Amino acid sequence: MRATRLLALVLSSITLGCGGSSQSPVTPTPTPTPTPVLATFTDTANSFSTSDVRDVGEQIMRFDTASNSMIWMLNGQSYAGYPVIDGSFIRADKFFQVRFGTVNGDRRAYFTEAARGTICDVEVSNGAVIINPTDVPVPHT
Repeated sequence: MRATRLLALVLSSITLGCGGSSQSPVTPTPTPTPTPVLATFTDTANSFSTSDVRDVGEQIMRFDTASNSMIWMLNGQSYAGYPVIDGSFIRADKFFQVRFGTVNGDRRAYFTEAARGTICDVEVSNGAVIINPTDVPVPHT
């Protein structure tokens, strides 16, 4: 009987100490999303600069140098593993390169294969970046 009373006393102390109606709920503090530091690509031939890089379908991506990621502008999501190297190369292996072209008098930057110089077809599917080669050269019209 004495053990039962002691247990009841301990349990009531725990219940009162775990928050009663007089305490206000704790609101979690949101973690701020870091502001991206966008890479700017500059055409040395004419000083044209842009952060917008296009694929073969004219879909735009940007590169965040703070997180070494690509930002796919269609959904605003970032994808890790795309550092900008030496100003125009993408990825540590320099497999991709930003090159400049002209369409109807507008200067544009394109995501290309470094070795071939052709514009890549970039897609995002199920949270993964898919990059396919094409035979489309950088336009100079």
